[in-house]
Amino acid sequence: MQYYVFKRIIQVIPTIIGVSFLAFSLLYLFPGDPAEFILKSGGIEQPTPEMIENCRIMLGLDKPLPIQYFNWMLKILRGDFGTSWVSGEPVINEILYRFPASAELFLASFSIAVIFSFVLGIIAAIYRDRYVDHACRIWSLLGISIPNFWLGLMFIWLFAVYLHWLPSFGYGTLNHAVLPVLTWAISIMAVKSRFIRASILEELNQAYIITAKAKGLPGRLIIFRHALRNALIPIITFMSLSVHHLIMGAVMIEVVFAWPGVGSFFVESVFRRDFPVVQAFVLLSAVTFALTNLTVDLCYALIDPRIKYERGIKR
Repeated sequence: MQYYVFKRIIQVIPTIIGVSFLAFSLLYLFPGDPAEFILKSGGIEQPTPEMIENCRIMLGLDKPLPIQYFNWMLKILRGDFGTSWVSGEPVINEILYRFPASAELFLASFSIAVIFSFVLGIIAAIYRDRYVDHACRIWSLLGISIPNFWLGLMFIWLFAVYLHWLPSFGYGTLNHAVLPVLTWAISIMAVKSRFIRASILEELNQAYIITAKAKGLPGRLIIFRHALRNALIPIITFMSLSVHHLIMGAVMIEVVFAWPGVGSFFVESVFRRDFPVVQAFVLLSAVTFALTNLTVDLCYALIDPRIKYERGIKR
C-alpha cells in the first residue's frame, strides 16, 4: 500500500509541472505587452518606452523564459501566487476571500445532487422499464440536454421576475442561494443518476445476485448490501472524473447569479487580463483534479476489501 501511494504521488508530479508551465505561458499567449497593460491599469494612459522597460525589469519580464518560470514556481511553492494587476492585492488573499462563497455553493449543490442521484438511480434500477424508470430517464435526459446557464436564466425569469418568490442574484441569505443551488444540483444530478442506474443494473445481472435471489434473500438486502456496494467503484470513478465539469459548472453558475465566488472572480480576471489571477486559478484547478484522482484511487481499498495494493499492482 505504501509503495502504491508513493508511486501515485510521483506520477502526479509531472502532470502538475506540465500544467504549471501551461498556466505560466498564458502570460505570453495573449497579444500585447504585459508591462504596458499593467501601467495602463494603474492609470497611465500613454506609457513611455522607458516606463514600460522599467516595469518589465521590475517584474522580471526581461529575463529568459525558463528563468521566469523557475522564479514563478519558487514563489508558488512558498504560497506566493503573485499580486493582482487590477487590485494590487496578493492573489492568494483575493482567492481566499471569495472561497467561502464558492464552498457554500458547491457543498450544498453537490450534497443535494449526490443524495437525489442515488435515490433516482436506485429507484430506476429497481423498477426497470416501468413508468417510474421511464420518468427518471426522461428527467435525466432533460437535465443533460439543457445547459445549466440557460436553466439558471429560466429559473430567474420564473421565480424572480414572474412569481417574485426569490431574488434573481446576490449573496448573503438562504433565499439568495436557492436558485443557484437548485440549478447546479439539477445539472449534476441528471448525469450522475443515469450512470448510477446503469451501474446497478450491471451488477444485478451478475451470477452472485442470481444466487442471492435463489436463496430467497429480500430484495432490499440484495440491492443495498450487494449490488450497490459493488457498483460504488465505477460510480466513484465517474464522479472523480467529473471534477473538471464541476469546476466549469461553478464558473457558469456564479456568473449567471452574480455569486461572489472564485468562479465569477476568474471570469472577471479574464476580461480584465489580470494574468496572475488566471494563472493561479488554472494551476489550482489542475492540482485539485490530480489530488482528487489520487484520493479516489486510495479509497478503492476501503470500499472493496478484495482490492489490495502491492508493489503498484491491484489484486
